[in-house]
Amino acid sequence: MNKKKIFMTILLIVFIIIIGIVIININNVSTQKIMEKSQTSASNDTMQNAKINKNEMIEITDNFFIEQTNDVYLNLDSYIGKNIKIEGLIYSYMDTKGNVYYAVVRNTPGCCGNDGLAGVDVRYDKEYPPKDTWVEAVGTIQKENVDGRDIPAIKIITLNTKEKGKDFVTN
Repeated sequence: MNKKKIFMTILLIVFIIIIGIVIININNVSTQKIMEKSQTSASNDTMQNAKINKNEMIEITDNFFIEQTNDVYLNLDSYIGKNIKIEGLIYSYMDTKGNVYYAVVRNTPGCCGNDGLAGVDVRYDKEYPPKDTWVEAVGTIQKENVDGRDIPAIKIITLNTKEKGKDFVTN
């Protein structure tokens, strides 16, 4: 009976090690995919309208939306001046001084289900579409100070309304 317990324990440890290796490999593949997606070019039509070199375009995609937008926040200095394309819902919020700001966001898991948001602020010289309108924004990443902290904001070159896409993302 002791041999059976020892064998089961060894089997369990081997299983846990294999699961750990699989998780590490999945994380490495995910990181590699994020990097590949960041360098994916946008559509030629958008590129012609925006007059941006498509080889320099970062595209925030459905897959890895949260990770990609978080990376822009966490590594803002390395993104400043880069061209970006992002799709999502127009969202507006107010800072502590009453200034209204806009962002392109997607719904994400939060503390109570699907009450979180991920996205990037946008700055547009023209009128913004109504809140919750699905848009494709193409522009350049800049650094702005909102409520005493530096955040990324996309200076929009083109802002097009589109048919609603995947508004809830989990990664």
